[in-house]
Amino acid sequence: MDEESSLTDAVRSALHERHQQAGNLAAQLERAAAGRGRRRPLTVNTLAPVPLSDEEVPLVTVSEPSTSLDDLVLTAHTFAAVREILNEQRHRSRLAAYGLRPRSKLLLAGPSGTGKTRTAEALAYSLGIPLVRVRLSAVISSYLGQTARHLERILEYSQTGNWVVSFDEIDMFAGEREDADHGEMRRVSTVLLQQLEEYNSDNLVIATTNHGLSLDSAMWRRFDEVLVYRHPTQSQIFNLLEIKLRRFRHRINREQASRALVGMSHAEIEAVCLDAMRKSVLDGAKAISTADIVDSAVARKRRYKEAGKSQG
Repeated sequence: MDEESSLTDAVRSALHERHQQAGNLAAQLERAAAGRGRRRPLTVNTLAPVPLSDEEVPLVTVSEPSTSLDDLVLTAHTFAAVREILNEQRHRSRLAAYGLRPRSKLLLAGPSGTGKTRTAEALAYSLGIPLVRVRLSAVISSYLGQTARHLERILEYSQTGNWVVSFDEIDMFAGEREDADHGEMRRVSTVLLQQLEEYNSDNLVIATTNHGLSLDSAMWRRFDEVLVYRHPTQSQIFNLLEIKLRRFRHRINREQASRALVGMSHAEIEAVCLDAMRKSVLDGAKAISTADIVDSAVARKRRYKEAGKSQG
């Protein structure tokens, strides 16, 4: 009888522990779902093999995004457009019920380092899907016809899954066809126009350019939306400082720090912040100061000038 009682207690204890574990798991899943309102991105292992070039080199890289919308500092107009696009992607079925589709082909235009690529990553992060980034070094080939075939493979592959596809610096193979001095690049531009025209997936295809004026005029018509990026204003610079320095204690004079950083891109300002953070850690400082930011900004601007880079 004692043996039977002990067995019953053991079974009851095991069931209780299992119930607790199930409850904990449910709570974790609920917190994850409520935390950011996003699904966990698919892991690279769950994806089909990426397309390869004729030389068996991967044409794209697939990654789980880590940049969120909270990490971006954009103009109010651009931020509003990004949120609208995100809302459309999240409610595809509602739009489909009225015969409508979300905007899916975006062109992001503006100077280098102003947040275009990060916007693509933030959209993927918010949608909880992987980011597919096109590797231009593998796509562009010196052999006749290869570059066009590579583009076809990439866009065909992009329709086989649920992700955001990013073409950085699309002007490299989508410039004015009349001005192109290479027959292959004119053909590539034509193929890309045809592929974008025939693209049926609702997946986001995001192209970025630092030289919007150099794009073929027909290319602009293939995109559902064009977002414009600029160097940050003084108020945006301070917001960017708050985001980049949020993990460190800091005492920053808003006006003085912002003035020192005017003319720099988002990426350059991030580099200045990283300089200040490294210095703070190595010096054992209690907080990052205005002088840390100003000194780093001055030093970087001097190096950029010496290297021949103009400042806006």
